[in-house]
Amino acid sequence: MRMCAGMECYHAGMKITVKNMALLLAMAVVTTACQRSKETSPSPDMPVKTPPAAPQVIAAAPAAPADPEEQRMLDLLHAIYGIAANAPLIVDLPDFDNRSETGSYRLTPLDMHEIGPDRVALVASANNANDDNPSHGQPGLLNAYVLQKQGEKWKVERRFENAAAMGTWGNLGSVAWVELGPGRPGFAIEWGGTWQGITVGYMALFDLGDPKLRDMAKDISPASSDNEGDCDERRHRCWNVAGKWRFERKAQQDYDDLVFDFSGYTESRPEDSAETVARKRTQVSNSARYTFRDGEYVLASGEHSVPSP
Repeated sequence: MRMCAGMECYHAGMKITVKNMALLLAMAVVTTACQRSKETSPSPDMPVKTPPAAPQVIAAAPAAPADPEEQRMLDLLHAIYGIAANAPLIVDLPDFDNRSETGSYRLTPLDMHEIGPDRVALVASANNANDDNPSHGQPGLLNAYVLQKQGEKWKVERRFENAAAMGTWGNLGSVAWVELGPGRPGFAIEWGGTWQGITVGYMALFDLGDPKLRDMAKDISPASSDNEGDCDERRHRCWNVAGKWRFERKAQQDYDDLVFDFSGYTESRPEDSAETVARKRTQVSNSARYTFRDGEYVLASGEHSVPSP
């Protein structure tokens, strides 16, 4: 039986004062804390979990070395112009429009080819050194070199600086090495672009033995074209024709014939017809042969079937 009066309580005949109650509560708290400590403390046989390690910071791998062929071309160009190996390839070259003047240009190697024992040809593209962002309509400038190895050094046999302009975005295009005839090394440059939905491809052809390095195919144009990006019901004429070129050797000729094989289609309807009138499609499959005459390739037979935009 429990009775309380004032600040004292009685329980089962025991007198419990407030002071005694405080002491009992403190003991209970200590006892509970000890029990919890025993429950949560690991036993000697229990494995202790190790906190996860901090993430390991791994240093970035060094940049991959340049392609060996590209590095070789860079080394040769640095040697040709006497530039330190790690310096930018910025050199003084003749102005394309006015050969009596020079300007500062940045050279970019494109391709290199072995044309004989210890003899190589190298093609590079040049842009104005101050132009970091060439436009779509801006060509690259052709630079070509013929080098002969003598001992441990390379001697420049021929150099052609800013000899021609072609390409887009300040880039010449892609290089294809060819043999124009027996013992006549040369190269072609293929390039193109898209303007207002019309895509056009071109090719230029050069003889490394030509002292002036002139385009031998300047009147063969274009090599391919289509207007598929601008062909809808409004157009009375649509097309997609490509020419694949190759060389054919003929006896008693210094230069091989240049042959184009054309494939694709053309579509057309009368210009004064309504947009609802369907165009008539014609398949293209023919060849054209060009022969070398007076310094350039001229049409000898067949028809050049690529439409000019």
